Amino acid sequence: MSEANRRLERLAFRARPALESVELDGWVLRFAGGYTKRANSVNPHFGSAHPSGATQPTKAKIAQCEAMYAERGLPTIFRLTPFSQPPQLDRALADAGYRVLDRSVVMTGTIHPIDARLESVEFVAPEAWFGTFDRLRHLDAETAGIHRRIIDSAAGERLFARSEDEAGPIACGLGVCVEDTVALFDLFVEESRRCQGHGTAVAAAILHRAMGGGARSALLQTHSENAVAQRLYARFGLAVAYPYWYRIQEPELR
Repeated sequence: MSEANRRLERLAFRARPALESVELDGWVLRFAGGYTKRANSVNPHFGSAHPSGATQPTKAKIAQCEAMYAERGLPTIFRLTPFSQPPQLDRALADAGYRVLDRSVVMTGTIHPIDARLESVEFVAPEAWFGTFDRLRHLDAETAGIHRRIIDSAAGERLFARSEDEAGPIACGLGVCVEDTVALFDLFVEESRRCQGHGTAVAAAILHRAMGGGARSALLQTHSENAVAQRLYARFGLAVAYPYWYRIQEPELR
């Protein structure tokens, strides 16, 4: 099971790359100017890459990570899963003063199409989609630029979907097709228009388009307490594969 889950992690890395990645004895350190924890965290899912299986002491590796994030003016964040290596890493980070935040889940499965208002969704060119996303998320110019660079680096076909009316943007979402899987990102609905089926329509349209291009399964990440989102994705045939959570270095007290 862990190998299947590690494959999902690799697919997600390809669909949502960081701007810079560094491999440290099996851990993948990702950097992207501070935009999203996913793209700016240590991912210790793969264990030692040394042929002998030997690995550096955990405390020393954590210190190396801290130095590299400090060099870039970023906090040190670890993204942990049940198959993080070594198994005692979560405890080691807790003992070092790292606190937990944003417990989430990875969902995946064979796509089951559903009926939705697909006619309300349009697929647009990247620039048009970014305009919609930036307005919905109220991104400043610097953050928006980092976001675009990340998406421009994706290793797969990108499906830019949005829904708008005369009042402006309603919802948007992005699908990135890698191998036989479509990864869903950036699904967002304007606050006053939520619970009206707009998010469902955007997700359904992306999955429908991806299936037409050969995708058979889907992959996404959402907060573990977001029951509404999990129920929505379950309608498409997706189920929780495994949880993940972050640990962030607490600032020193002065």
